[in-house]
Amino acid sequence: MEAPIYNRLIDYHRKKRISFAMPGHKNGRGLVPEIYKCDVTELSATVDLHHEDEYVKRANALLSEHFGTKRSFIMTGGSTAGVQAMISSVCRPGDTVLASADCHKSVVNACAICGCKLRLIPMRTDDEFAVLSDLCDFDITDDVKAVIVVSPDYYGKVKDIEYIAKKCHDADVPLLVDEAHGAHFTADERFPKSAVELGADMVCQSAHKTLNALTGAAYLHVIGDRVDMKRVKKALTSFQSSSPPYPVAASADAARAALSEINYDDIIKECAEFKKAIAQASKIKALQNDDETRIVLCFREYETTGFEIDRLLSERYGIDVEMADYMNIVLIATPWNEHRDFMALFRALRDICGDLKERENEIKVKLPPPYPEVLSPSDAWYGDTETIHINGSEGRISAQTVTVYPPGISVILPGAVIRKEDIQYITGLEKEGAKISGAKDSRIEVVI
Repeated sequence: MEAPIYNRLIDYHRKKRISFAMPGHKNGRGLVPEIYKCDVTELSATVDLHHEDEYVKRANALLSEHFGTKRSFIMTGGSTAGVQAMISSVCRPGDTVLASADCHKSVVNACAICGCKLRLIPMRTDDEFAVLSDLCDFDITDDVKAVIVVSPDYYGKVKDIEYIAKKCHDADVPLLVDEAHGAHFTADERFPKSAVELGADMVCQSAHKTLNALTGAAYLHVIGDRVDMKRVKKALTSFQSSSPPYPVAASADAARAALSEINYDDIIKECAEFKKAIAQASKIKALQNDDETRIVLCFREYETTGFEIDRLLSERYGIDVEMADYMNIVLIATPWNEHRDFMALFRALRDICGDLKERENEIKVKLPPPYPEVLSPSDAWYGDTETIHINGSEGRISAQTVTVYPPGISVILPGAVIRKEDIQYITGLEKEGAKISGAKDSRIEVVI
């Protein structure tokens, strides 16, 4: 049977690879039994996700009860649909959205679709790991109608949501939080507090990233009174399929139920012991972040890149990591990872580092600064365009979002003037093996 996607994925599954990537169920280990028997449609004998019959109402009520929200909703379009729903629920065309510079590309695309303007909050850089760190101080001007921040980020670092929420509410502006990587925070007191508890008005979470749900499973939480519930419901039906995948919805429901039952002692201990052991056996450094199950390993002391380490782990050892950047690899560990996974990873990294040369010259990766001006992504999104080579694009207005994916942080945004440092950063990472989304074959779409 010629079914390339199916055959590729079945072949992947048969190889029994080790996963330190999403989804959190780790190639099926954590999935509830017979989940695919839930693949039905809206029938009188089943459930109706969009019209909230008694079963969906109860599932959403249990979700709201667990997180302590005003209302919560199970979604099947991932946190991308959650971001779209949040922005469209509180903003109107022409409004300005203030977003952290590490926002996911879904924020940019949502602004383009909804006709909103976008301004980015600058961030400080952790030079040792070459990742974005804390938010710089920012003002909320009169044109801003919503603030959206990512917390935790891909590297397991949280922002000061309590402070940001107070600043937003003093300006009578709702705070939206993309908490895609923090759905597990309520499971153990050793994790940071969820933004739901810290003053955010709306929060979206990906149940498939760190919990045992199918890909696409997500939660949307409404907490504050600054949100119109009618618009929320309208947004949920507008940005999700009218035929939601019920295995995904059912797995999101089951993952919420499991949150109250899972013991995180073992996985937190495994992560701590692994980081200690690998530091003793090599010159690898682990990022001190806020999520004890998010492992970020830095290879700046070696003549290599995170991209190369990712490739070697995958090709030689059958180990999948969540993402790599120039100096780091990022691993997502969940309760469905086993001790043998960590032992295999430890042995693989020890072997790899044994073959590497130590770096003699200091390296410094310079991240492009965020765009200081207010952008109108929709003008570029819907304008007439042409495609040109990225090397000749300096000074042109981008018509698309260009990201290094993962983590999906935008480097070039639609409506922004393309800068020399953007081009250098993108082309440099592409040469090192990064996956560039939005600039295929070094070509980019620009406004005519």
